[in-house]
Amino acid sequence: MRAFGLVAVTIALIISACSTPAAPPPGVAEPTVDPGFVHGTDGGGTDRLAATVVTDVQRYWAQAYPETFGSPWRDLDGGFFSVDTNDATGTAPPCASDPREVEGNAYYCQSVDAIAWDRAALLPVLREHYGDTAVAVVLSHEIGHAVQQRAGLADGEPLRLESMADCYAGSFLRWVSDGRAPHLRTSPDRLDDALRAITVFRDPVGTSGHGTAFDRVTAFQQGFDSGPRGCAQVRESEVAEPTDADPNAPLASVLDTTAIADYFGDVVTERGGRWVPPARAARCAGASGPVGFCPSPPTVAADPAGLAGTHDDVGDQAVTTLIASRYALAALTELGHRPTGAAISCLTGAFTAAQPHLSPGDLDEAVRIVLESDAVSRGGGTPMSGFDRIASFRDGVRSGSGGCLT
Repeated sequence: MRAFGLVAVTIALIISACSTPAAPPPGVAEPTVDPGFVHGTDGGGTDRLAATVVTDVQRYWAQAYPETFGSPWRDLDGGFFSVDTNDATGTAPPCASDPREVEGNAYYCQSVDAIAWDRAALLPVLREHYGDTAVAVVLSHEIGHAVQQRAGLADGEPLRLESMADCYAGSFLRWVSDGRAPHLRTSPDRLDDALRAITVFRDPVGTSGHGTAFDRVTAFQQGFDSGPRGCAQVRESEVAEPTDADPNAPLASVLDTTAIADYFGDVVTERGGRWVPPARAARCAGASGPVGFCPSPPTVAADPAGLAGTHDDVGDQAVTTLIASRYALAALTELGHRPTGAAISCLTGAFTAAQPHLSPGDLDEAVRIVLESDAVSRGGGTPMSGFDRIASFRDGVRSGSGGCLT
C-alpha cells in the first residue's frame, strides 16, 4: 500500500511556523457541497469545505487532464475519508491501521485510489491560521498524486513527485483565481496564505521528502504560472541537500554588511556605474521600519533593536535578506533605474543565490521573510503581495542580477 502524504505535523508546529500576521478574514470558499459522499464525515463545516474542495479539484481535472495527457479523467475510485483522530476507537481509513496514524496529516492512498484527511487536528488548524485556501492547497496536492498515478508518473524520486504535486496544486489554484471554479473563490491575500501553508510543510533541516520551502513555493508557482503541462519537468532542489542545522550567527556579525555592499558594488560597476557604498546608520530620515534606504546622502539604515526579533524568530538569513533589499534599492538608484518592487526583490534573490555556502535552511529563512515582510520590496512604488515578491525573488535566484536589470 503506497501512500503519498504531507509530512505529519502537530498543532504546535503549525502555530509556531505562523509568523505574526493578523488572523485571516473569512474563508475563500462558498462551501455548498454536501459532504455526505465522504466516508466517516460528521457533516460539519470542516468536511463541508473539504467536500467542496475535492469536488472542484476533480471538476478541474475533468477539463485539464484530457488537455494535458490526451485521455479522459477518472474520478477517484476509492473515495474520500474524513478521520477524527481524537477517536482512537474509530475506523481506520485505507493505508492506515489506526485513526491516530492520520493525526496532523492528509494523504493519497494509491492502492485503493483514495484520499484521507484529519478533520480534528489538521484542517481546522489550517483554516484558523491560514484560511480556507490552505485546505484547498493541501487537498489539491493530494489529488495531484492521483493525477500522477493515472498518468503513469507515480514512480520516481520522492522529492520530484512531491514537487510535481505542488505544481498541480498551483495549476488548480490558478483556475480558482481566474474565477472558473464552481464553488471556490480566492484573492491575492489568500494566495499569500496558500504559500504560508506550503512553507509549513517544508522538510525540516536534515531531512528530505517534500522539499524545502523554496522548492515548494517554486513548484507551486510554476503550476500557477504555466499550468499542468510542465509539471512533470519540475526542477530538483536549488541548493545542496539538507544536512545539519546551521547555527544562527550573532546579530552583531549579521549587521556587518561589507559582503553585501561588495556584491552590489560589483553589480553597479559591471554595468558602468559608479559605486560609493552607502553610509550605515541605525536610522535615517524618511526611512520606516527596522531597515531603510535614504538617498540623500545615500544611507542604509539597519536598526539592531528592530531586527532582534526577526533574528531570533526567523533567523540570521532573514536579517541579511532585509538589509540586502535596501542595498538592492541603492544599486538601482545608482544605476538610474526606476526602482520597482519586482526589481528590488529580484536583486535580493540574486544576492541570496550568490552567497557562498548558502544552505537550504538559509534559503528557507529568506523565503519566509520575503513572503511575510513588505519591507523587502519597499521603495518600489506600488505595494506587492507576498506571492509576487516570492515570484520576483525566485527570478533573481535563478537568473542572477542580469535577469533583474533587463
